[in-house]
Order: sequence, then C-alpha cells, then structure tokens
Amino acid sequence: MNLISRLPPLWPLCVAGGLVLLLGMRLDVMEVDSAQYASIAREMLHNGEWLEVYEHGQTYNSRGFPDKPPLLFWAGATGMWLFGENNWGFKLIPTLIGLFSIFAAGRWAAMLYGAEAKTPARIFYSFNAGFLLMHMDLRTDAMLVHFITIGCWQLEVFLRTERKSAFLGAFSALALGMLAKGPVALIAVLAAFGPEALLRRDWKRLFRWEWLAGILWLLLLLSPMLYGLYTQWGWENGIKYYFWTQSFGRITGENVWENNLPATYLLENFAWAFLPWVPAFMGMFFRPKQILIWRIEPGKLVPVFGFVLMLIAMSLSHYKLPHYVYVTWPFAAIWLSGWWITVNSKMIWQIVHTVLAVVMLGFTSAMLYWTLQWPAYLALLLPFTLGLLLQGFLKRQTQADHIKNLLPTVCAFLAFGLFANGFFYPAIMQYQSSSQAGKMVVNQYEKLPVYHWLNNEESIHALHFYSQQIVSPISPENLPKNKKFLLYTTPALATAWQKQLPLSVKQQVEMPYFKVTHLNPAFLNGKTRSTSVEKRVLLTIKID
Repeated sequence: MNLISRLPPLWPLCVAGGLVLLLGMRLDVMEVDSAQYASIAREMLHNGEWLEVYEHGQTYNSRGFPDKPPLLFWAGATGMWLFGENNWGFKLIPTLIGLFSIFAAGRWAAMLYGAEAKTPARIFYSFNAGFLLMHMDLRTDAMLVHFITIGCWQLEVFLRTERKSAFLGAFSALALGMLAKGPVALIAVLAAFGPEALLRRDWKRLFRWEWLAGILWLLLLLSPMLYGLYTQWGWENGIKYYFWTQSFGRITGENVWENNLPATYLLENFAWAFLPWVPAFMGMFFRPKQILIWRIEPGKLVPVFGFVLMLIAMSLSHYKLPHYVYVTWPFAAIWLSGWWITVNSKMIWQIVHTVLAVVMLGFTSAMLYWTLQWPAYLALLLPFTLGLLLQGFLKRQTQADHIKNLLPTVCAFLAFGLFANGFFYPAIMQYQSSSQAGKMVVNQYEKLPVYHWLNNEESIHALHFYSQQIVSPISPENLPKNKKFLLYTTPALATAWQKQLPLSVKQQVEMPYFKVTHLNPAFLNGKTRSTSVEKRVLLTIKID
C-alpha cells in the first residue's frame, strides 16, 4: 500500500499506455519503410559497416542519392545485438526514447504554462493516432519527433537557468534529431524559438556566443555520419545532399522526389494524426485572445510558431507524405496544453469529450465486428466495458477538473489502442506474406537459400529481415548454383517455372498476400476480404 501511494497520481494511465506500446512492439515490421529499415539494421549488424550504409551488399540509395541518415539503423542494430534479430530488438531503443520524450513534453509545458499543463501536454502528445501508429510502424520520423521535443525542452531550460548541462542536452538532442531525419530537426527548433525572440525584440537571446559553441558541438556529434557520407558519396551527392538538397531542395525543386500534392495535404493529414484532440485544437481558434498575445512571457509563443511555420514550410514542399506532418504535433500538444488549462471547466468540453469517447468505442466495436468477425455482443460489450472500467478507476486518481474532463476520451483511446495492437493488427499482419514466408524459412527449412521471382516492384524487405538472409532475384534464365533452394513467387509464375525448367518442386506452401499499409473497405470487411487478397507461394525446389 505504501508503494502504491508513492506512485504518480495517474500511474494506471502510464501502465495502460505502456501496454499499448508493448503490444505494438511485438507486431511484425511493415512493408515498405519499416521492414526496409529493419533489414538494413540487421545487415549493418552483420557486416560491421556502421559509418557507411549498405542494403543487400550495395550502397543504400534512393534514385541515386543517400536516402535516410543512419540513427535508426544504429539503434535497430544495437537493439538486435542486445535482444536478438526480432521485432523487439529493432523497436526497443526508439520506443524507450519515445517514453523519455513524453516526460520531456510535460516538463517543457510546465515551464511555459505552469505545473497544471504538465499532464495535459503528455496526454495530447502521446495519446493520439500518430504516436500510436509511428511506434507500431516504426520509421525515422519517430526519433525525429522525440528528439525535437527533448531538444526544445532542454533549450528552454538553458534559456531560463543558464545550466551548461541543459545546453549540452539541447544541442545533443538536435544532433540526434539530425542523425534521425536530417536538417529538419534544426529547422523545426529555429522556426519555433527564432521568430518568438524576434517578436519580443529579445536581442540577447538571439545573439549569444553560446550558439556558435552549440553548432560546433552539433557538428562534432554529426561527424561520424558526415565522414561515412563523404567516403561513400563524396561532397555533391553526400554532404551537400544531406544539408541542402534533401530538405530545402524539395522546396526549390532541386530534389528528384516530386508528387506535387496540394498545399492543404499535410493539414488534412494532421486532422487524423492528432486525433482525438483535433476538436480541442480547433477550439483554440474560437478564442484567439488566448493564443495571440503579443506582449507575453518568453517562451509561450514558441510552440505556436513551431507548429505554424513548420506546417507552412512542409506544405511548400514538392514532395509530401502523410507522416511528414508528425513533426508538428509536439508543438501542437504543448500549445494546446497551455490553452486547455484556461478553459477546460466549461460544460461544452465535458460533452465534447464524452461524445468523442462514445464514437471511439463505437469505432472499436465496429472494427472488431466488421473486420475480425467477432460476435456482435462481444464486439460491443468488451470495448465499452474496458473504457468505463478505466475511466472509473482513473477518476479516483485525480481531483483536477482539467484532467477529469479528458479522461473519457483518454480511456476510450486506450481501449482502442489495446484492441488495435492486441487483436486487429496481429490479424491483419497475417496477410503480409513476405514476413510470414521469412519466418517459415527460419523455423521450418533450416535456412535454405531463398530467392524471389516477381513481375513487379513488390516490396519484400520483411522477407530479407525474417529469413535472416539477403533474398536475391532470379529468373528461369538465371538459375542459382544451389541444387536445392526456396523460391518466393506468385502461383502463376510458379506454374510457369514448372513448365519451363527441369526441376522438381518438393513442397509448395501457399499464403495470402495484401499490402497491409494500404487498407481498403473491401479488405477490412471480413466477408469480402477474399476478393481483394492475392496469393504468394514458397516453393522448395530441387534442380534435376
């Protein structure tokens, strides 16, 4: 009893949220990006090349240029060295950094808006669709977001206290953010802190000798990556590409990547990534006096500028993807927390969050019934029961109205996360045949060499990762030297092989195939799923 009394007031919230993350960590890595990064990290672990990045024995590139900085590969390789070449090993270190960033978000908000903002900031930051998705389908953006949050917190600490440890913490976090995704980490922090100081004409904050020392420290931490980039790519395609073309080139048009989506694209994606807090976020704009105050204490407009300017900058890019908007939500969460503690007692927000909770629980029930074909009574009863139990238990842990009014939505989101990571995605991942085939290779075929033959650019990174080998392409005209091997292909191509070549198929295993990151209504509906699912086969072949 004494031990429990020493725990934080909302410790059950932490336990339930941690369970959601743990369930997400055990899920297979998803094609394309996450599986590719896991495969590269595993290859790095085996080839020992930590400064130069390779994929399938060749220089890792995208359209002839280095694609991603190496931090996620380093973290994944280190995690696999410690805990094995599996989902847990790949995801563990980024997840631990994510947990620390939640702590950082609360401390940052408390410095700006007072202690009351700490818990709302952590809730807005971590209990949202984007945070849930990016730790389940791990990409470089996860570590970028976390280090931006940690860096902003530490920079604010330094500006207020002059602590040298905070100074080193801020620039170390910025360097790690740049090692995760590139200069966008530094750009995000400059976009947040610079205009705020300019607006208040705080020249002492803008012009300090420490900034030069910080840049030198940052470059020192970047130097291993820069050395690897230079030796592998040279100046033009390596160093210049990293600092300029990869980020700014998407605005100037110098970057080869281009999809010319509308300027509103990322704002539209923010609407789902920041769920379920979008209604509250929109509510701020109905009381502009709370957010647009010119003569204000230092720091309070930092998240406002960070969110607005980063959203504008990325919307100007010629190439946009949904997860690019993730970088805005630390600023959105901190900004919203400062506003929320001033208005949350109104009855309208109690109603809004109750309605949101009912909608989310209803959505969870629909997911279980429609997609997983659970009996209607179980699909309806279990999510609502879990949500109500969580809410009843957590209400006893706090007396603060600004927290209590959030609990219905928080508990409903937790229930959704537990069912999504515990039941929905484990069922969906059975249709990622590349990972299923890879596990089959290791568990049943004594690591026979594996090859693939596919007609299109289908991603098989998970096959590389789970089979624990590089899976090379072959064709009837280019047979391997092995007399016995495994072949991953389509049923039609398998038939063609048997007709054209003097070989014998000792065993054929058929498995369902669907691009699990491109869900559609036909696939989600358990009754019509078969109409959208293809087949892949794993053949055991012996050449006569």
